[in-house]
Amino acid sequence: MGHVFHDCKEENDGVSAKKQLNLFLACAFLISSIPGVYFVAMKVERILAIVFSLACCCSVFGCNSIIRNDTPEKIPQNSSEIYTMAMTVVPNGRDIAIDENSARIVIDGEVHNMNKSGTWEYTYDYKRPPKKHRASYYYEVDYVEKSRRNERSKLDRSCLYDLTIANRYVIGFESGRGIPGSLCTLIGRGFEDGDYIEIGNIKCQTTFISPNSLSFTVPMMETRGKYHARLVSDNGDIGLGVFTVDPMMLYASLPKIELSSGEKQALSVSIDFDAPEGGILIDVTTNVPESIVMDDILIPAGANSAVVMVQGATSGSAMLYLTANGFDELKIPVKVVPSSAYYDNLSFEDNDEPVNGEFLTL
Repeated sequence: MGHVFHDCKEENDGVSAKKQLNLFLACAFLISSIPGVYFVAMKVERILAIVFSLACCCSVFGCNSIIRNDTPEKIPQNSSEIYTMAMTVVPNGRDIAIDENSARIVIDGEVHNMNKSGTWEYTYDYKRPPKKHRASYYYEVDYVEKSRRNERSKLDRSCLYDLTIANRYVIGFESGRGIPGSLCTLIGRGFEDGDYIEIGNIKCQTTFISPNSLSFTVPMMETRGKYHARLVSDNGDIGLGVFTVDPMMLYASLPKIELSSGEKQALSVSIDFDAPEGGILIDVTTNVPESIVMDDILIPAGANSAVVMVQGATSGSAMLYLTANGFDELKIPVKVVPSSAYYDNLSFEDNDEPVNGEFLTL
């Protein structure tokens, strides 16, 4: 059965507001008789009527009441379809008493007695009707306020609230960190095919597993660190908090390289995962470019390693620096010595002797 509202304002205030409204409407009627302003008067009359209706609502639902709502605006859907509504009475220093069954909740016009769960706390287990995801509700309390002179019975009402049973929500990442290219999982409810995840405003390759699970590949980031993540959907975006992108490692098949001038040697570079679409380009530099001949390295999509040829040039010691977005730098020492042909082409005088395997020119 529907609930009958009672005005919480003083009667004189209500009468005064009505008199002001009637006075304004009478003026609007007189103005409407003047040619050219009829439609303007009609609009003003309608606007004022709306304002007065809102004022009446404020008088019914006392937003400055002693009632505090402890029910969240959105509650995740559960299998039992029972949701606990809670409120607390805040006396604010007043001496009040509340009898049993004096605290109620009105949900979509239906009145339900609340159960006392603490000194001033009350709860009600709401059984959601089938296919109903939203409800409007408010609380009301009958209480007695005591003073030195007398006791007064009062009725207080809360504001009007909306409740949403959320059948789409996020629980969180299985792990809130990972290296670029690794697979991670998002757990929740109500996911749809076409939803995707963004990390640091970069779209992740996302796979719909089920309404409760999405998997995604951590994108290639220029720097390691913490990035804001979100779920992007046609039903609205949901913030996912912070996701940490950890640095990746490059691995080389040789800890150091020794070559003679003109000699070639294969170097394999690998990573911990299969390269994403587009592959991973590894930039190769050296501090002694005249000693080494070498191309950049591309690990193709779907592979986790690539082989490149390193060729010695001018003799000397150098360092190879391998870098890629999101990876720690890999350093490989290289030593290039003159080839045997170099010595074969040399003409020796009687007193010429090699020193430490090399010839010195004085």
